[in-house]
Amino acid sequence: MYIFKPVLLRDGKRDRHMNSWSASYDRTTKVVTAMVCLLLIGVAAVTRSWIVASLDAILLFLGYAFSAQGYETLPDSLEIRRLVGRVRVPLDDLLEVRAAGRDDLRGAIRLWGSGGLFGYYGLFRTSQLGVCKWYATDRGKLVVVRTARQTVLVSPDDVAGFVSALGALAPATPGLVSATPVVGSVVRSQVRTALVAIGFALALVGGLLLYSPGIPAVTVTRDTLAIADHFYPFTLRRANVDLDHVQVVDLRTDKAWKPTLRTNGFANSRYRSGWFRVSGGKTVRLYQASSPRLVLLPPRTGTYVLLEVKDPEAFVADLRRQWGANP
Repeated sequence: MYIFKPVLLRDGKRDRHMNSWSASYDRTTKVVTAMVCLLLIGVAAVTRSWIVASLDAILLFLGYAFSAQGYETLPDSLEIRRLVGRVRVPLDDLLEVRAAGRDDLRGAIRLWGSGGLFGYYGLFRTSQLGVCKWYATDRGKLVVVRTARQTVLVSPDDVAGFVSALGALAPATPGLVSATPVVGSVVRSQVRTALVAIGFALALVGGLLLYSPGIPAVTVTRDTLAIADHFYPFTLRRANVDLDHVQVVDLRTDKAWKPTLRTNGFANSRYRSGWFRVSGGKTVRLYQASSPRLVLLPPRTGTYVLLEVKDPEAFVADLRRQWGANP
């Protein structure tokens, strides 16, 4: 549908002939958007990392912000409403406006942009139209707007009214072309893209759930202790460690050191690493695979570390021996 509403032009006069056109999501957009949202939420829940959650939120916000929210037509331009700002398409050199057909979208490929997340927008290429810009939300209601400078595809809910309104600005434009559902190669291309994205996300979530590197590798030198971890590697300096209070703790009995909250780290049922809050109120760096018996490395300055090693008692004795403390 379209709604007549006045608007101020640059010269201060009000234009009574500006039309506002709504744009709705098609089923594929709804499904792809819902699946991507659920998968990103799943990844954030598995990792329990505020960094991952923040990146997911930014990705979804940008996806929505750049999508078309509707269209407005003025005597000299077409404007695409978006959260991040409007896109203006000048119509002073309009050549053609018509509903898109199957041939227009044959061989369609996405060069850059979104192929279903909050719509279809960005730079595309088709065999017949060549390189074109899309600002669409419904593939079944695509309209081709061709000017001397560019080709733009939009998807107003009222295709007939939109084509009629813009067609009056292009004398060479043929009569109104009825809307043709887009069921050609572009549909197959978008479905393949969605399935690949969903499959990749599922594989990523599965990989995170099954990730199990085992006990982290530890390298001790005269002055440092380096913990190798794919997500949160860390190096302790000898001068910052309180050697007199290095000890073995058992999380089953030493309740004060039991992790209760992950503040910035990775965790699944097989491995935990990163920053964790413990029952005693401290925030520690934790590296644990499966054993409840960990080495506590208290700081003179810096961070407490809870570290799983193969033989905790032997590790503590060897560390004191290498760093010059009595076992």
